[in-house]
Amino acid sequence: MDGVLTVVPSVICGVSLHSSCRNRVNAGSRHHSPNPVSGLQTGNRVSIIHPSQKGSSFPRKRHCLETWRMVMIKSAASSVGNTDENVEEPATSVKFQRSVTLPGCATTLSLLGTGFREKKFAIIGVKVYAAGLYVNESILTGLTAWKGKSADEIQRDRSLFNSIFQDQAEKSLQIVLVRDVDGKTFWDALDEAISPRIKSPSPDDKTALSTFQGIFQNRPLNKGSVILLTWINPSKMLVSVSSGGLPKDVDAAVESDSVTSALFDVFFGDSPVSPTLKSSVANQLAMVLR
Repeated sequence: MDGVLTVVPSVICGVSLHSSCRNRVNAGSRHHSPNPVSGLQTGNRVSIIHPSQKGSSFPRKRHCLETWRMVMIKSAASSVGNTDENVEEPATSVKFQRSVTLPGCATTLSLLGTGFREKKFAIIGVKVYAAGLYVNESILTGLTAWKGKSADEIQRDRSLFNSIFQDQAEKSLQIVLVRDVDGKTFWDALDEAISPRIKSPSPDDKTALSTFQGIFQNRPLNKGSVILLTWINPSKMLVSVSSGGLPKDVDAAVESDSVTSALFDVFFGDSPVSPTLKSSVANQLAMVLR
């Protein structure tokens, strides 16, 4: 078995399930997919408390977290030879850690899917970067409404990805360049996708875009460079860049609901720039919500 789905148990239980978004920085098959990473089968089913059940929300959420932990530990124990701490994105051979602690983020985040970005020149597709989505595992407990949905249904459901984005817990997109790209060229391509999604930018939006742009101007992005786009909450995103390996510092904070949501939509909206990433995430969600 290869690909992201082979590490679902560790993706979910590779970090302490007792950690939550309380300590955030600045807090006051049954399913088959065309994506080549859809190979894992598991007999375990997740027992999830439905939101309509009686009782206070805190006991329900705590019970749900404990259920996740018990089921995923059993899944991990039955996954033969699954001890690698990294996940390889198959099209680019870029390896992503299953769990990471990122600059400016107080909690450990877990890998939820990988994919790649391809640009076409004439009729030739050229891979530009690999990408992985990391989330605070507490986000998964808010997705019980999609229990039993297929990967295709999840992938087409804008409301699910909107729910992930609107959750106050951290999530981060890790981008790893697989070819040399000029920083200005990288920004221009990103801005070309972001700007049409902001119909009437406010002064705050323009300031946020200017801050975002400034990070990449006059910066060479060589093969192996890593870019982190970390949503601390839905309206604040931290940007970190390194020439190789995970960045250790935050380069800038982008604060604008419109800009941060537009960027998330670039990757997880109806027309994602990396269909393979969205498909991979949908596959994993379908498995853990079955």
